[in-house]
Amino acid sequence: MAVIDFINAENKTYKGMKRAISYILNPEKTEPHLISGHNCDPENAYYEFVLTKRHFKKENGRQFIHFVHSFAPYEKVTPEQVHEIAKELMQADIFKGFQVVAATHTDKDHLHTHFIINTVNAETGLKWKQSREQLQVIKDYSDQLCRNHGLQVIKGEQGNYKTRGEYRSHKKGQSWKYELFLAVKACMRNSISKEDFISNMNRLGYSVNWTDERKYITFTTPEGKKCRNRKLYPPERFTKENLLKTFEMNKKYQDKKVLDERIELLFTLIRLLSINGNNVNSKYPLTSLEGQVLKDKVKEMQKGEGLDWEHESEREL
Repeated sequence: MAVIDFINAENKTYKGMKRAISYILNPEKTEPHLISGHNCDPENAYYEFVLTKRHFKKENGRQFIHFVHSFAPYEKVTPEQVHEIAKELMQADIFKGFQVVAATHTDKDHLHTHFIINTVNAETGLKWKQSREQLQVIKDYSDQLCRNHGLQVIKGEQGNYKTRGEYRSHKKGQSWKYELFLAVKACMRNSISKEDFISNMNRLGYSVNWTDERKYITFTTPEGKKCRNRKLYPPERFTKENLLKTFEMNKKYQDKKVLDERIELLFTLIRLLSINGNNVNSKYPLTSLEGQVLKDKVKEMQKGEGLDWEHESEREL
């Protein structure tokens, strides 16, 4: 199953566009045979994008679109297969006349392809108009390509497409949903069964209503707010079917002892945060821990140095 994630980075300057193209073509992340262009030469994509904009006198506003096409670590695909799907995706009617450069990255535990689109159409001069309908068209075409290549596709909700920026929004009143997203993601990665997942969610303070009679799972936060799994982004990743598939993969390929240690580490960090943290940190501990703090502590444990929990609460998290 492939997931599409639109990147809401700085995209209104030539400098930002050049930086984005350079990033996806970084030789430390990809290889020459995993780079392709649609209506442009990848190595000269930046200059060709600029020439198109100047030709049609459209150099203002959004300069480029950046999205990532990702496959789960357990998908049995090669970098070449992932890139072939990327090349086929660029042939979709929605990209007709647009210049696109794509590079498949192999530097992470999951294979993924970055796409950079020139917002000015090289044939018509019209600008790319991003809408939820367009995002759904790309997603549907991606699903069809995955089926054509014999890959699993999880049926999700129509129209429930969100950009990364929308979902990462921490505006007042929305942080509870992002905190829930982080909780579900952490528990699904460290559980080997439905029962194990529900138990871990309960330990984080969430109740889970998951029954065969109901189509969706309903999560209830410690504050009593309710949210169905179809409202989490991306919805395909959090369907009942995909959660169960993830548990199966964890059970088959992961060491249960390691999974238990990881989830216990998370619980311990949350307890420490509640001791030291302010009201915001205590209310949304996973949001507070997200990023370098948790990564550093996990690396510390993996090195075998251990953690001095008795004195850890005296340090700044």
